[in-house]
Amino acid sequence: MAKLPTDAVLVKLFHLGMSDAEIAAQYGASPQAVNKRYMNMDPPLRRQPIAARVTELLTSIWDIKVDRTGVSTHHNKYAVKNLKVYMRMQLGDDTVGETSAASAERMIRRLIRENVVIDYDRSSEEGWQFVPREPSDGRRVIRWPADKELPGADLQKAMELPEPETDAEEAGADGDT
Repeated sequence: MAKLPTDAVLVKLFHLGMSDAEIAAQYGASPQAVNKRYMNMDPPLRRQPIAARVTELLTSIWDIKVDRTGVSTHHNKYAVKNLKVYMRMQLGDDTVGETSAASAERMIRRLIRENVVIDYDRSSEEGWQFVPREPSDGRRVIRWPADKELPGADLQKAMELPEPETDAEEAGADGDT
């Protein structure tokens, strides 16, 4: 019989972004056994829907501007809307619509073509803006605040540019062999 680690270790792995399947494989258990342990914790530990995880990440890092009535003024801007969609796609969210996915992919091509990243400036009218890429940005699509800890591995990967195509892949895509 497989032995899962302590609840404290499971909680840490959960917050590092490991999936139930990854944890199960590491300890020779089933994903269902991992999930059952999470549900038996007090309070139960539940995975959020992908869209909620992405939004929670962004709002936990940046103080996103809202008006006096509490309505967001920066949550629905082009850059952040497409950033959220791109991250959801990277995390495997199959509920993203075709139009939203195409818009996010266009934005990613722009980031690559113009060598820019998305940055948030609460004091500007737009809030989210495209700024020149710096070495500290690495492969991320967004400028991460230097004073903030990076999220779990899965969310970090979701914030990265897609892997560049190799010459062989590009030749195959053009029909050349």
